[in-house]
Amino acid sequence: MPNDDANIYGSDNDDYEVVPLTPIRRLEKRLTTVESTRSLGNLERLMDKIIDMVELNQRIVDEMIKANTGLRDTVGILVNKMDSLNDKITNFVNIVADAGKEESEESDSIIAVKGIIEPLIQNIVNTNEKLIKSNELVTTSLSTIDKRLKRLQPGSDVQQSMPTAQPQGSYPQGSQGNTGYTQ
Repeated sequence: MPNDDANIYGSDNDDYEVVPLTPIRRLEKRLTTVESTRSLGNLERLMDKIIDMVELNQRIVDEMIKANTGLRDTVGILVNKMDSLNDKITNFVNIVADAGKEESEESDSIIAVKGIIEPLIQNIVNTNEKLIKSNELVTTSLSTIDKRLKRLQPGSDVQQSMPTAQPQGSYPQGSQGNTGYTQ
């Protein structure tokens, strides 16, 4: 009968060992603690990177707004200059037309000059009209960009809650205040 009792618990080839659970449980707790602290460090680094990206984005938006304002001013000046040029060309054409009316007999030289000047004047007028249309398109595009930038800038909760790390008057490295245009 003693052999029957041995078979109840397993065959002779099976080995069993008694292991205390307390050290294993301590190792499990320590592993859980190590895993949780490692993820907090990664989370902090991720948050720092996100904050840096938001600050960089804010600096880029600020520079775009400055450049946009400068371009709008320049386009406004160009529109005024184009209007002035158009007025001068119109006055010149009127003077030439009045001179032609006053002279009852047209000489061959006047006919030749008119033949040369009129196409040039027409070309200048056409070019002026094209430039005015182009400037209006640029002004419209700049207005659209300005509206989009203004919509992006104040609406973000992250940007409002974050202090800006850059003092006023300083520029991101490499730009040194250059907006890319000259007057």
